[in-house]
Amino acid sequence: MSGGDAGTVVARTGAGSFETSVRIREHELRVDEPVAQGGTDTGPMPSELVAAALASCTTITLHMYADRKGWPLEAVEVGVERRSEPGARRAGGRATPRYACTVRFTGPLDETQVARLLEIAERCPVHRQLAGGTEITTELID
Repeated sequence: MSGGDAGTVVARTGAGSFETSVRIREHELRVDEPVAQGGTDTGPMPSELVAAALASCTTITLHMYADRKGWPLEAVEVGVERRSEPGARRAGGRATPRYACTVRFTGPLDETQVARLLEIAERCPVHRQLAGGTEITTELID
């Protein structure tokens, strides 16, 4: 596994630590667990990266849309909070994760533009992937 191919992400951890090195194309980052969960907190948790992917994909999608329309969007800020609701269970008894997104626009947008951008926010690729479900396969390689 090289990790250099588009679409391939490689994560590697060593013995005795949850600290994980992640390679995405030519980029490297650290992922870890908080100290309270046995990690050393050298990076965000994996679930935080999912939230970060949703937030950043939403901002990029909104900016691209506004740019194509020629709208005066100066900045977009998206906050994502992951919530597990006790009553919402899926097969296996685990709580269904829920993501609460907040959006803030900067720029002289009118009400119609804001309403349309809020619709577009739910169409970013990461949002669609999370909302639509994802098939995951796991196989052992040598």
